[in-house]
Amino acid sequence: MAHLKKNTRGAVPGLAVHFERKTDHHTNKEIDVSKSYLNQELMADGSDMLSRFNARLNDVYCMKRDDVKALATWIVTLPEEIAEAPYEQQSAFFEATTNFLNERYGQENAVAAVVHYDETTPHLHYAFVPVVFDDKKSRYKVSAKEVLTRHDLQTFHEDLDQDLKKVLPFYEHGILNNKTLPFENVADIKKYNDQFNALKKELADIEDNIRVKQAVLQITDQALTEVDLAEKQIEDFKQDLSKNLFGKTVLKPDDLDRFKRVLATMKKATLQSQNETEQVKQVLGQVEAQLADVQEDYQKLKAAHQLLQADQREKQKMDYVMRDMLKNDYGVYKLSHTDVEARYVLYKLDHEELTKNKKTAQSWLKTLTTARADPDTKIAPTRLDRGIEKVKALINRIIELTHDLFKGPSL
Repeated sequence: MAHLKKNTRGAVPGLAVHFERKTDHHTNKEIDVSKSYLNQELMADGSDMLSRFNARLNDVYCMKRDDVKALATWIVTLPEEIAEAPYEQQSAFFEATTNFLNERYGQENAVAAVVHYDETTPHLHYAFVPVVFDDKKSRYKVSAKEVLTRHDLQTFHEDLDQDLKKVLPFYEHGILNNKTLPFENVADIKKYNDQFNALKKELADIEDNIRVKQAVLQITDQALTEVDLAEKQIEDFKQDLSKNLFGKTVLKPDDLDRFKRVLATMKKATLQSQNETEQVKQVLGQVEAQLADVQEDYQKLKAAHQLLQADQREKQKMDYVMRDMLKNDYGVYKLSHTDVEARYVLYKLDHEELTKNKKTAQSWLKTLTTARADPDTKIAPTRLDRGIEKVKALINRIIELTHDLFKGPSL
């Protein structure tokens, strides 16, 4: 639904031409110029993208290297759920998305926000200079690495989704799909899928091998039948010659003997082939037994795969229910990363899933104390205090066990 790209300074002029439709000779064949009048420029301040870009670079520090990623661009595509919605709603979607991006990356850093309706699917091009404050040198600088962190990218779709649901009354389904929702068994699902696909390929290979060997057997059996038939025809021919009306043979005996020697050689080769065929039959029997085992494993894995998919659907349903309950019953539209981590630790403590690793326990303590100091946390302070005390006791217990282990038995 949304795609990010980091660009060098050298790419900016070309991007500006495409975003602002500054040419009638488009290399993109999907552009329908008859619909270009529908396009929206959401930064209509009298300037253009290139001017804004250069002006922003003049205000901040940027290294003079050609490979510096001085411009970041998001492409946000209109969701399928509102593809048939009125133009006004689609326009409101893109305006709300632009407001979200301005808030996230700083409106002063934005250099373009253009909606294209003249291509296959309506979409927003949002371009900005990734700027951060350099504490060491007390100045603003360009740094895509510091702005577009892994955490920023991981949370982008979820944050955008929640923001749009707040400000757009008609926006209910959201931009997220099953692939972006977190499930506990994602690793298991991938493992089963990989095994499932590997077994399917192995099964197909074995079946192909069987078909080839069966074809060889069929050809060999046919050759044996033809040799036997030829030999019988020669014997019949010889008898017919001996009964010739004139008492003479038209075919010389040497020719007939030579013909029989050829036939004998042919039969010998065929018998050898027959022997090889028997070996092939044995191998084929082993392959068929292997195929039966593989098919049995395949069916078992298929059943496990189906159970896992059913479990995934149930977890997805529960996820939707919990989201609905938090939003409509408690007015909670999103949980901070701090709350999520702290609740995970509290869950472990409540269910006695305690760690034996001191380093892990110390990270739990840091997580809970961070949440306790956060004024925006949704977790009751008393619950956090109980959790902190429990983790401290757990750390002391781990230290005592480690001390006893290294002290050894007393004499």
